Order: sequence, then structure tokens, then C-alpha cells
Amino acid sequence: MAVAMGTDTKTAILDAAQALLQTRGANGISYQHISDTVKIRKASIHYHFPTKHKLIEAVLRRYCVNFLGLVDAIIASDDPAPVKLRKYIGLFDRTLRNGAGQKVCLCGMLGAELASLRSPTVTLLQRFYRENALRLEKILEEGRKRGMLRFDGEAKTVGMLVFSLLEGAMLLARADGGVKRFRRLTSQLLRMVGA
Repeated sequence: MAVAMGTDTKTAILDAAQALLQTRGANGISYQHISDTVKIRKASIHYHFPTKHKLIEAVLRRYCVNFLGLVDAIIASDDPAPVKLRKYIGLFDRTLRNGAGQKVCLCGMLGAELASLRSPTVTLLQRFYRENALRLEKILEEGRKRGMLRFDGEAKTVGMLVFSLLEGAMLLARADGGVKRFRRLTSQLLRMVGA
């Protein structure tokens, strides 16, 4: 993937790094992998991102803004809560499909490598997890109030449970069964909340 016309080098680096991180993890990539993918010298990568940690942090910041923006659009829609929940799950499904069953949520992949990450990245990951749980809480509470979703317990706890299940289901599907396995797991999840 050489730098495409109209794509600046920094964006191409971020795009390549994100794709590699989502399939190989932080410990499975190097600047050489990115250099080979983007068809630029490693020095060009170092110019924009002096360290791998800075690169991972930049990729994560961008990913969080983009992903949470998609979730906010789902929440702001006039769709009923069960449809919002299915669309939210669809974001994870799409990632898995687009990566031929090997690409997972960036934050799920990085979360598995938490011990080897530095503080700004860890803080961003923790915020991403909390923000997703809060957004799911809104969807779940709205659905319960309108009688469209049924579940026991606090919506906040169930929201974190849903998020945890989706992240874990992606990893399981990647290891065994692919998108079909992911869809079986998420179908059961939807039944559990009465969607």
C-alpha cells in the first residue's frame, strides 16, 4: 500500500499502523512493518512519530474519536433501543468482517497487551472502556423504560457486560469460528436482554 494520491504521509502511517495493530497487536509490529506497508523509509515514520509509543497513542486517540462518534450518532438517532443495540454490535461485526475474521477492535487488542503499554495509552484505553459502557447504559436504560429491553440489574453493569462480551467475542471468533461464531454469540446476547 504505497501512499495514495491525496493521502498525506502522516495519515497513511496512522492507517497502516491501525490496521497492523488490529491484526498483530502492539508487540507484533515494528516501524519496519509500517515502512513495508506504506512504502516509505522508517526515517519518515520517525519524523512524524519519534517513538512507537507516540505512534500507538496517536492511533488510539484517532480511533477513539472515530468510534465514539459513530456510537454517538447511533444514540442520537430516532431508532428504538433494540435497533440501536444491534447497530452498536454491527460496528464490531463490521470490523471483524473487514479484516477477514482477523481484525478486532483496536482497544480490545491493546487491552490484552496492557502491561507493555505506557501511561497515556493505558489512560486512553480505560477512558474508551468507560465511555462505551456509559453509552451502552443509555441505550439499555432507554430500552428498559420503554419496555423494549428486559434485563436484571443496573443498566450500567449490564452495559459493561455487553461491551466486555463484544470485545471477548471478537477475540474468540478470531481464534476459532470467525464471523459466524461472533454472530452466534451476539445473537445470544440480544436474546439475553430481550432485544
